[in-house]
Amino acid sequence: MLALRMKYPVSVALLSGLLLSACATLHPAAPARSVVIDALKHQPEPLPAAEIPLDKREYQGPAAYAVPALAPYAGPKKPVKNIILLIGDGMGPAQVTGGLMANHGQLYMQQAQATGLAITHNQAGKITDSAASATAMATGHKTCNGAIATDSAGHQFRSIMWDARAHGKATGLVVACELTDATPACFAVVHPDRNDAEAIAAKYLQAPIDFMYAGGLKYFTQRQDHADLLRQWRAQGYQIATTPREAAALTGPRAVALLAETGPPRLPERTAAYMRTGVGKALEVLGKNDQGFFLMVEGSQIDDAGHFNDASYNVREVLDFDQQVGRAFAFAAANGETLVVVTADHETGGYSIVDGSIPSGKVVAKFATTKHSAVVVPVFAYGPGSELFTGLYQNTEIYYRIKQALGWGEGKTP
Repeated sequence: MLALRMKYPVSVALLSGLLLSACATLHPAAPARSVVIDALKHQPEPLPAAEIPLDKREYQGPAAYAVPALAPYAGPKKPVKNIILLIGDGMGPAQVTGGLMANHGQLYMQQAQATGLAITHNQAGKITDSAASATAMATGHKTCNGAIATDSAGHQFRSIMWDARAHGKATGLVVACELTDATPACFAVVHPDRNDAEAIAAKYLQAPIDFMYAGGLKYFTQRQDHADLLRQWRAQGYQIATTPREAAALTGPRAVALLAETGPPRLPERTAAYMRTGVGKALEVLGKNDQGFFLMVEGSQIDDAGHFNDASYNVREVLDFDQQVGRAFAFAAANGETLVVVTADHETGGYSIVDGSIPSGKVVAKFATTKHSAVVVPVFAYGPGSELFTGLYQNTEIYYRIKQALGWGEGKTP
């Protein structure tokens, strides 16, 4: 009670008075819920901690980017040939709301043709990390936190990228983090420990991935074993880029761009051109394959912003991610044979919007934690097969429903 009194002095005094009054009768009655809630509603919010900088609590951005309406493909019906899976790391429903407000009430994600919700808990039924959740989406199996496409019993799970390769499709990863980080790694390799970056990097030499665009160069060139993995990639026929100019010149069909020693810097230092170039080049290179492609794109640093409890950083990353969603939707609208699925691995920060406005583009946010939360995450789908992604379901269903859309079996969770 003392702690509550310090934080909500008027509310506690009011509630205490109500309770004392009730206790004076022979048959005390608790105050009506409506009275209690109304009392709390009219109390001022506690002042934010003085040490939290304003830009970490509030976002006030520039003019909104335009979100033109995308006319869905209206030609002859075609089977699904291409998959674009976009994962907003740490992006829960509130993060989407923050982006919507900041961009003055419009996002590309609003143009999804189907919407669902995914449940993200790990194999033990606890709050997931990125490794367990990405394993679920990439392989259709739940696992323990920290494991890359495997579990604590040593079972190894086959990534959907191997299925794509078996069907003649080109494959790609475009991320705003190290290539060895948990989410991209789950689509490429099998390893028991997400933190073993050099071992994961070495396994990429046998991964079923044709195009890679990320950071993490040091794990491939400045290794304890002194191996030069870029040289080994070149021997396998991969083109290599370590600068933006070199990345823009890649032609494929196999290529690797590693544009930062560790993770690419945060926005705005990173600039929006990083993801724009990566997604554009991936669509260009992978789109040359007559059998289609499977591309995974991760807005990696929405998660970082949640861990740092930084509202402005969070909004900028969501808006950057949404613009890549728009490019994927536009690609699908143009050809009628591309299914786009947009989701998240988990929510980060217990993020909530407490003030702001759509007309001003202002967002005021609070965080409940610096860790992940158990909040369900959105699923948006666009293109043929999008109707499969409505409802509330386990995140493993992302894997099975994509396979169903492609006609690779019935797509039911075992």
